[in-house]
Amino acid sequence: MTKTLLPVSWYIDAEAYQRDRTHIFARNWSLFGPEAGLREARCWHADTVNGWPVFVVRGDDGVLRGFHNVCRHRAARLLTGETGSCARIVCPYHAWTYDLTGALRKAPNFGAEGELDLAGRGLFPVRVECWNELVFVCFDESAPDLSNWLGSLPALCHEFPRPADLALNGSFSAEGDCNWKAYCENTVEGYHLPLVHKRLTAAVDRSHTQIKAYDEGRLVVFHVTYAGEDSALRGNQGIWFYRFPGFQGVAGARSFKAERIEPLSPTRMKLTNWSWFADLSAEERADSTEWNKQITREDMGVCESVQRNFEAGVYQSGVLSPLQEGHLARLQTLIAEAINCA
Repeated sequence: MTKTLLPVSWYIDAEAYQRDRTHIFARNWSLFGPEAGLREARCWHADTVNGWPVFVVRGDDGVLRGFHNVCRHRAARLLTGETGSCARIVCPYHAWTYDLTGALRKAPNFGAEGELDLAGRGLFPVRVECWNELVFVCFDESAPDLSNWLGSLPALCHEFPRPADLALNGSFSAEGDCNWKAYCENTVEGYHLPLVHKRLTAAVDRSHTQIKAYDEGRLVVFHVTYAGEDSALRGNQGIWFYRFPGFQGVAGARSFKAERIEPLSPTRMKLTNWSWFADLSAEERADSTEWNKQITREDMGVCESVQRNFEAGVYQSGVLSPLQEGHLARLQTLIAEAINCA
């Protein structure tokens, strides 16, 4: 039986956006960023993940903890900027002071001594775990631990260098005018490659490349054999992976790429990329980084055209190729199950 696309309203409605955040993204692990920069006690990094301002900090006890970046008093943002180091977290609004475990220690000039229960006003915690030199956060206490959530991915990456064995090259972010689902649907099918990604298609030996699903379709992996001149940047073989709902990357003999995909609004999404390289010249690193950006622009460009037509109101439903879009169909099933079972 031929399967059809999800309802168009799921790509454009404000209600669908909030539903995706609370029923899908909050209940799964999200890539926060590299562990580098968070190795020393008192170092912190702040970011907004899936619409929630959060920060991760290394305590004096060596434990990495995460919290919502919001004061328990009047909801002010606690840490400004992206990175820093501190012994205490002091709210810039009324100087409520927290230690690095999240406990409230002082609420100056609040009232008579003992009037406020400090123990009951600690920071809102966020789960934090690490894999492969990457920090992940989760907003749901009932979600599985990160190891179980990653499923088959660590074993599939085992034959390739870890980020710890490579040099962090930096990061970039890109925002696009499309729903996150449209972008991720594009990610899990190779149907579009010859038309949308000319250079990438030329770099891949498609006769020796397979797309496989793992972990009941939550993980989709392109097992890639590279060909041509561009194989020097990536090695002879590698994997491109997508883990539902918003974690994707590339592992190869000379590089590793990790990306976070997140919704910004019903019709807008953001991708954040981190890359690591080994044994590449400055020119090769620059070329690889620009190539990553080019692939992102190409994907966003076609997805933005899809989004505009969703919003125009003529297109209501489409059919999915059983030959080319089976993983896309499974992705849509995961989305529907997450929404309908909530």
